[in-house]
Amino acid sequence: MHWKAANRYPQIADKMGRQRFDKIKRFLHFNDNSKANKPGEQVFDKLYKIRRVLGHIRSKFLEINPDEHRSIAEQMIPFTGRSNLRQYLPKKPTKWEIKVFARACVSGFVHDFEVYQGKGTLVEDVIEPYLGVRGKIVLCLISTLSEKMNYNIYFEKWFSSLKLTSLLKIKGFPCIGTLNKSRLKGSPLLTDGEMKKRERGTLDYRADTHSGVIVVKWLDNNTVCLASTYAGITPQDVCRRWNVKDKSILINPSERQGLKFQCQSLFMITTVIWVAQI
Repeated sequence: MHWKAANRYPQIADKMGRQRFDKIKRFLHFNDNSKANKPGEQVFDKLYKIRRVLGHIRSKFLEINPDEHRSIAEQMIPFTGRSNLRQYLPKKPTKWEIKVFARACVSGFVHDFEVYQGKGTLVEDVIEPYLGVRGKIVLCLISTLSEKMNYNIYFEKWFSSLKLTSLLKIKGFPCIGTLNKSRLKGSPLLTDGEMKKRERGTLDYRADTHSGVIVVKWLDNNTVCLASTYAGITPQDVCRRWNVKDKSILINPSERQGLKFQCQSLFMITTVIWVAQI
């Protein structure tokens, strides 16, 4: 690309020929491969060969001062090359993707990230074991944040649990996240059947004064659960909804002002790979 007449880049083309560049690229190393652990060993890092590069990029991201609101989510990067990191997702438009867990601000800038590599995702597994892999990922991504800055953490139900929410409160990180109904741990909330018999916008909640965690369940198109140490059920507001059956506009109570879950849209990273002809 840099040697073509149409888009020639003299800073590279004048210093090195294309064949010389391809030869260097073929034997380029960023780490000492002889010191890498073998597959099957207790600590095996699939990203060992580029770990130093990732560490450098991550350190530069961390130099940017983050804002108050932090969002943690998974980012799927389309990838059709050869790698044992890619996953096959037959039901997705893009079948082959690499999963990355990222912590971003509301502007979309990623301040920290961790590439998913299966069981060995967290190389230094020294985090609370009772949280599982999902909770450990959240703790890993907020470990570079200062507890004195009052950051608010947002995440989706794949990460969320009552134990994680309570632990983040202890660590000084107020948080809010949608919650899977299977993780309510017996909270005496109204059942889905009971709520669907009532009007849209109905809510029910339970609060633990000891841990400071509040669990809220409300009825929208379907029932939605939230766990939070950051927001409560007030203030409430009203919202307009279209009634398909009666072809009319309904005004329903809405608690989303008090339980505002900020979903961070992480930008999509697209990679283009140039393959040298042999």
